Amino acid sequence: MSGQPKPHLPLFRRILNRVVLLYLVLMLLYFLSRFIIQDRLWFVSLINTFAPAVFIPLPILLLLALIVRSRRAALYLLPILIWMALWFGPRFLPKNRGASVSNIPSLRIMTNNISHFNQSPERVPALVLTQNPDVIFLQEVQLTDMQQALSALESAYPYQTRQYDDMRTSMYSAVNITYSRFPFVISEEANPHIPEIPSIYRNIIEWKGQRIALYNIHLLSPGGAGRFTRFANNYFVRYAMGFNDTIRNSQIEALLAYLATEPYPYIAAGDFNTSDFSMTYTHLTTYMGDSFSEAGIGLGSSWPTARALGLPAFIPPFIRIDYIWHSAGLQAVNAWKGDYTGSDHLPMLADLALTP
Repeated sequence: MSGQPKPHLPLFRRILNRVVLLYLVLMLLYFLSRFIIQDRLWFVSLINTFAPAVFIPLPILLLLALIVRSRRAALYLLPILIWMALWFGPRFLPKNRGASVSNIPSLRIMTNNISHFNQSPERVPALVLTQNPDVIFLQEVQLTDMQQALSALESAYPYQTRQYDDMRTSMYSAVNITYSRFPFVISEEANPHIPEIPSIYRNIIEWKGQRIALYNIHLLSPGGAGRFTRFANNYFVRYAMGFNDTIRNSQIEALLAYLATEPYPYIAAGDFNTSDFSMTYTHLTTYMGDSFSEAGIGLGSSWPTARALGLPAFIPPFIRIDYIWHSAGLQAVNAWKGDYTGSDHLPMLADLALTP
């Protein structure tokens, strides 16, 4: 007597096919929304910000399709797999840096939002000692708790400016500090006409005969502002439900307008609170060069760090919101992430060179 096929397997296959088809339709809708609506509606902008999350079901569904031998489900998943490969794959390819670039002098830059609740700020000078940057941009420096730990930087970086973060005084008191090995030939507070940022420091150094402007930037977070936040206590749920990037986008437009008036090549580094998967990031790249995108390998995700959240250290950050941008006249030779500094942000580093 021949064995009969188990009835539950075809049933599960049919259910899987329908689930996968629904996933494909939703991904198609997201694809169209991403390029048509872009970041103009908050919920599309939120999905764009955390875009890697939309691919989380893919490996699970693909594995199930292989287990139940559903060719239809695998076929439905193929375009999503191709999209993911085309989007993420190039980020892991080595950047083609010729000998003419790798052998020229470079200026090492480091940026890190060290977080106002950092319980181990001594990790920051320890990282600086190993990485030896020429210019350091720090954000969210809580002087009352961190000044002693950061004093170790003062002898190696005698030139510095401190910009009070007026935008966040209702939440905490902190400053953005720029450290430099090189003297500031010009150091002035400028009014960039950025919403909620009354002034920023414009620091000019001279390196290899070229003046370079330095800007330490910390833009407003788009998460957790207002909408539905009273219904949730978890920070990330509140971040998503209260997502509103209107002010941050206005800050970006004002910053770009201001930087367009800068006569010297410039570096604008810091916490931009903007995911590199968002369409707003794509807009930024039309005006400035992203050092990690040009010379780094991998996703470069910098936020949030698992250890700062009390999670296992092997869990990587999810998105990159920290940047070392540069103008024409400069080029990225190398870029990488630094080690954990006690913050919910990882530091970003880059070697920049003058464009021949």
